[in-house]
Amino acid sequence: MVGHPDRVEDPAGDAHESVEVGGEPSALAQIKLMKFPGVLLFISAPRGNTPSLGGNHGTTVEFLTFKVKDLKASLAKWKAAGIEPMKEFKDVTLLGPDDVQVRIIEDKNLSVPIAADGLVMNSANAAEVSAWYAKWFGATLSRSGSDTVGDIPGARIVFHETKDPIAPMKGHSFALLGFEVKDLPAFVKKYQDAGGKFDGTGAISTSTSANLSVIQLTDPWGTSIEVSQGLAAVK
Repeated sequence: MVGHPDRVEDPAGDAHESVEVGGEPSALAQIKLMKFPGVLLFISAPRGNTPSLGGNHGTTVEFLTFKVKDLKASLAKWKAAGIEPMKEFKDVTLLGPDDVQVRIIEDKNLSVPIAADGLVMNSANAAEVSAWYAKWFGATLSRSGSDTVGDIPGARIVFHETKDPIAPMKGHSFALLGFEVKDLPAFVKKYQDAGGKFDGTGAISTSTSANLSVIQLTDPWGTSIEVSQGLAAVK
């Protein structure tokens, strides 16, 4: 299994700002997306007639994280484009127009100007949540200060334990976390055999034109997840 948070869906997103911070427009058949090294960002109009509940603050996924090769140069570039860090955070954090929080760290060993790092996940019980992601998506667990870290090929999840209320992702502008696997039917069978339930009809959806198959589930704490096979074709 290849498991990595390879994409996020942002129904209220701004493609222009994604380009300004280093994204590259791409597509898979008719599916429009924004590509960064290590992550695919799907930007779509809100689904249905329900207004968005807003950004990701206070939901199960608190921050997307990106690495940049030169933080000073990146900040200068973003400032010139009208993008400045949020003042309420000590760590460099950008806020998209859809209120999605993006944390930035510097890695001078990067071979590209910007790349995906992973995400920060809120949890009431980090040990329990991280064990679930280790079981189903192959996260290798370690500790970093007071946080548990799950390393998955291509990305990492920081499981941050908090006593604050945590809302599910559904209905927010950062709506969906994605994992790509090598064999989706095998994943589905294994998950169902263990008693796991999928969203909706529980059936795999396949786009022949995109050569892409997906299925959605919600983890026990309210994180909406789409598991796919076929996105590896997007280079």
